[in-house]
Parts: sequence; C-alpha cells; structure tokens
Amino acid sequence: MADKITLDPTTPKELQDEINHTKTETGAMSMVQEQWEKGMSRMQPYHRQWFLSIAYLLGFQHLVWHPARNRLWLPPSRRRQVRMTSNLMMSSYRINLSKLSTGNTPISVLPNSNEQEDVDSARLAQKVWFHISNESEWTKIRRRLVGWILSCGNGFVSVEWNPNSGEMLSQPIEEEREVIRLDDNGNEILDEEGNPVSEVQKEVVGVEQYRSGKVSLKPLSPFSVVPIGSGTELEDCDAVVVGEWLSLEEIRRQFPEKGKYVVPEIRDTASTFEKFLDGLVSPTTSQINPQGASGEPSERGAVVKRYWQKSSPEFPAGRLIICANNVMLFMGDNPTPKDVYGDVSIPIVHFREIDVPFRFWGRSSLEDQIPDQKAYNKALSIILEHHSLFKGKWIVPRGAQLKESNLDSSADEVVEAIPIGGVMPYMANIKPPQLTLFRVLEQHRQNMMEQSGVREVSRGELPTGARSGYAIQLLQESDTTQAGTTRFDIFEKNAKVASLALLIAAERMVVPQKIRIIGKNSEVDIIENFTGDMLRNNTQVIVAGTVGAPFSLVARKAEIMDMQERGAFINPETGQTDWRTVMELLEFGQVQDVFSEQALDESQAETENREMISGIMPMAKRYQDHQLHVKIHNRRRKAPEYIEMAKQNPEMDLIYEQHLQQHGAFLTEQIRAATIAQMGGQGEGGAVEQEVQNDQTVNQGGQNAR
Repeated sequence: MADKITLDPTTPKELQDEINHTKTETGAMSMVQEQWEKGMSRMQPYHRQWFLSIAYLLGFQHLVWHPARNRLWLPPSRRRQVRMTSNLMMSSYRINLSKLSTGNTPISVLPNSNEQEDVDSARLAQKVWFHISNESEWTKIRRRLVGWILSCGNGFVSVEWNPNSGEMLSQPIEEEREVIRLDDNGNEILDEEGNPVSEVQKEVVGVEQYRSGKVSLKPLSPFSVVPIGSGTELEDCDAVVVGEWLSLEEIRRQFPEKGKYVVPEIRDTASTFEKFLDGLVSPTTSQINPQGASGEPSERGAVVKRYWQKSSPEFPAGRLIICANNVMLFMGDNPTPKDVYGDVSIPIVHFREIDVPFRFWGRSSLEDQIPDQKAYNKALSIILEHHSLFKGKWIVPRGAQLKESNLDSSADEVVEAIPIGGVMPYMANIKPPQLTLFRVLEQHRQNMMEQSGVREVSRGELPTGARSGYAIQLLQESDTTQAGTTRFDIFEKNAKVASLALLIAAERMVVPQKIRIIGKNSEVDIIENFTGDMLRNNTQVIVAGTVGAPFSLVARKAEIMDMQERGAFINPETGQTDWRTVMELLEFGQVQDVFSEQALDESQAETENREMISGIMPMAKRYQDHQLHVKIHNRRRKAPEYIEMAKQNPEMDLIYEQHLQQHGAFLTEQIRAATIAQMGGQGEGGAVEQEVQNDQTVNQGGQNAR
C-alpha cells in the first residue's frame, strides 16, 4: 500500500495545486473506469441478447449461446443434416426501417411570447434546425439510429458542439509594443521632465486560421452507453459513460495537448461492437467470435470514455471527464448550455422501440421473432431433407454386375443389399413429408408477421380474403397502429434532439456566419452574419404532426386530395384553393419553382420590415408584388408589440407610411396602365371613372394600418 503523501507547509502553492490536481485527476479516472466496468458487467445479459438478435438478422440463424465459452456458437451438424435458412427477419426489418426512417420530422419551434420578434426568432430557429440537420446529414444518422432501435430495441444520439469543424475562418494576430509618441512634425513628444512619452500600440504580426465550429449530431451504439444510477429514463440518471474506439491519430487530433500520451490498447468488445462484425464467423472453428477473428487490435487506438454528469448539489455546473487508457484528456464543467430551469443536462437522447415499464432499456421485436424464425428454419430443413430422399434409392443385390448407367437416374443413391433368392434391382419408395409441416411453416410465418407489425399490406400483397377497399384500409390502419408508438417516440425524441441542438447553437455560435438554409421543398434562404443570439432563446421544440398519419404515400396523397375537394384548403382572403399548401403537403419537390415569385416577395417584404423597425427607409421597386408587400407590412403594423414601439418611436411609423405610399404609387400606375389597355371596350368617361375609383381604393389600402 502506497504511503500517504504529506506536503510540507513550505511547499509553493503552485506545486501544491499541481499535486492536488494530479490526485484529483487520478481519482476521477479511477471512478470513471470503475463505473464503466460495473456497467459492462451489469449489461451482459442485454449484450448477449443484442448479439443474438443481430446475428439472426445477418442470417446466422442456427446459433446458440455457449455459457462456458461466453460466445455465440454453431453446434456441429449430424450426417446428411440440412441447415436451411430463410431470413424472414431481414425482410420485415427492411420494411420497418423504411417506415421509421423516411419522411420529414414534423417539428415546430414555440416562441417565448406573442411578440413579433419572438415569433420571427422561432421561425428562424426552425430554419436553423433545418440547416443543422442538413449539415450533419441527419437523414443518414436517422437510418443508422433506426437500425440500432430495431435490432437492439435501443438507440442514442449525442448532441455536442464541435469546435474543430465548420467553416475555415481567419483573424489577425496582434502583438503589443511600446513606441515613442510623435507630433505632427515627427518630433518626439516630451513630458514635463523632458522625457519622451511612450504608448502601447498593437501591431499585426500574422494571421491565425480557425474553425467556426458547428453543432454535431452523432448516433451511438447501445453497446457503448452505460447509464449510472437507478433512473429508468436518461434524464433521471446521475451520469452516463460513453465509450468510443478511436485511432491514435484521431485522439491526437481531437486532444492535441494530452492525446500524444495515449498508448494503444486491446480493443474493448462492448464499446466497439461494430468491429466484431469483421470477424463474425471464424472460418476454422465455426464459432461466432464477438471479439473479431483475433484478440489483437486491427488498428492502433484506444477506447475514449466520456463521463457526462448533470447538475448536482456537489457539481452545479455538472461535469465532463474524458480519459483514455489512464490518460486524462479533459476534466471540467459540463459544456451543455443550461436549460430554462438553470440546470445542465446530459446531451444524449435515448430512443426505444418497445418501452418496458420500470426498466431503462427498451426491447426489440426481433427478440420475439427468433423462436418462430428458428422453428421455421427447422421445419423447412426437414422438408428439404425429405425432398432429397423422396427421389428414392436403387436397391441392388451385392455382387451384381450392374452398371449404374443402366439404372434410372431419378434416384439420388444406389444401395447394395445381400441378395435373397432371385431379387432383382428395384427402387425403394420414400414417403413425402407430411402436410402438417407446410402448415407449421405458414403458422410460424404468420406469427413473425404479427410480431414484427409487417403484414401483407405493408409488403404490397393483397391479403387473403380481403377484397374490398374498406377491408384493406382497416388492415393498413392496424398495421400502422402497431408501429405507431415507436414512430411517435422517434418523433418526440427528434424534437428533443432539435431542442438541444438549438440550445447549443444559441450559446456557441458567436462568430458571425453566412448560413444557407435549405428548408421544405428545397427552398433556399441565405442569412448573412448569423449569430446564436438572433434566436432569442426560442429553442423549445414540439412535435407538430400526428402519429396517425398514413405511412403509405398513396394513401396520404389520397387523403389530402379528399380534404382539398371538401374545401379544407380554401384561402379566406381569395376564396380559392391554396394550392401551394396542397403541393407542400403532397411533397412536390419543386414547389419553390411554381411559387418562386411569391416566395421572393415575401422574403423581401420581411427584410423591409426589419429595416424599417431599425429606422432604415427601404425603397419600393417597380417589379415587386406591391399588393403582397402592403399586406405583409400592414400585418406587422397590427401586431401589439409594433403598436407599443410606434408610441415610443413615431418616426418608425412615419417610415412605414412613406414606404406604403411608394407601393401605393406603383399600384396606381399599374392600374392606370391596365385601364388604358382595356379602354377599347369602354367609353372614355367610363375608363376615367374606373381609374379614379382604383386610385381611391389604393390610397385607402395604404392607410388601413394607421
């Protein structure tokens, strides 16, 4: 046992702090490693089941768990045994993967208040989320995430700020130097005692390049996550440890100061599950090897463990500890921004396929399919064995001088027998497999369809006995409902991911950036000099859609068109169908091309609103949609916060009046030109009278918001 370190009272404070810091780091690393090992041991039953589910999903379906060898194992087969595999699990998995990972996530950002600035910031936040999701390839992440959810019943997404990513920027490097002050004639300036007066000036000595940083979204394997505490929800856990295998090069890139001290280690199986797939089946032993083909690492690296701790009485700002192979890479406060309650949370979101009450870990439907899949393969193998025997065998007296070429080739085998009397060669008939086996096959297939939630309607097949459209619709609804809870959980957790991402963006995006936002229908919007404070803490995200929406694209489009025929999308101002809304709901990819002019005018009008509130007078342009501009400007002037601002700043309201007059003048000009063009069908007096009426209408419209 090591002697206790006793510091001399005369030890310098700097050295004392260093020693204490070292002791603290050592204790923190030991705590993280202990929590990790305990968690891995506690999770072994789950890991075994997840190993088995994924192996079955990959087609290795004749496996058993060998307790003594602590691995999946393929038992030896008997002579002439047929091991047939018909992977029904993969078929239902692919359908559910498509169901749960495609389509837009129906989320909406709530404003903090009814003030127009908060409303605008909430709309901006929703666009920023589209930017973050596109930049992080959220669609690809969702597919990987849903794969983990369906195979293991659990999936995770981490939301962090990555300072080593984003746009490459530069800033000048300045150094201070002392220089003698000179007057306008270049002479030294002297003080009262006759000494030269100096001053400190900054001089640019170079240029420093750096990354702007960005919000990073990353899927996590359930094998790499260890919850700490007794909470059944991640929010209720005290902390979480995440283990990730990284190469030495990547460790040194992410942690340039401390990473160089990390030495390679043997790969940790549980934290790097993906790597075991490389050596899933050993070619020499016919065993499933969770550690890969050998125990040696295929690349030089180490497991980087991240210990995320939320706010606690001892650590109000939480904690983040990052270590690898007994090297402390980082230790400090949890960098996740505080929520509305002033607490720091763990920036990880937990997804489940099937929620199990009073249990942290979810459950996969694959677990229920394995027994039926195994029985299906067994019954199918028996049928194939019988099929190979069904052709029969030629029974030939031993010693008979008979060539096989003289026999019928319908049999698989020639068997010699001791002759009794004058026995002639004959064919032995084998009974075909019983029809019961075929009924067993169908029953197990039906069971798996029920357990997976994938029936004939999801496969594009017409169910037996279902002829009417109503019956098929009921089956589709039943099929959708079974997966509905998982789908809705994914929607809710997507909203949490978006909320965390916006919270981080609002605090960490301090460098002005040019952001290209790609939203619905591929509409592009450019925001110049965007910073996180423009979000005004409008980061609360909710699920805006419903779980009951049809999965089928055809069914959904039919429902939308039916609603349109019943007048659900009538614009109250025009009395006509709002076809833009209809086309967006139908997910037409080029809606922006059809309504590009209107979209551009809407964007310009909102820009003009921001300028006029700031005291800038924008000039109306002849080519603009003046009616639309007047409508958007007047809508802003009707807002309660605008009315309050106008009371305190009458000049702002005057700017609006003058700008609306510009649009009114252009409208008058357009109406006059149209009237002149139609004068061929009217008398001069009628045309003039119509023109006057139009002028009056335009002038009155410009004054509506006063």
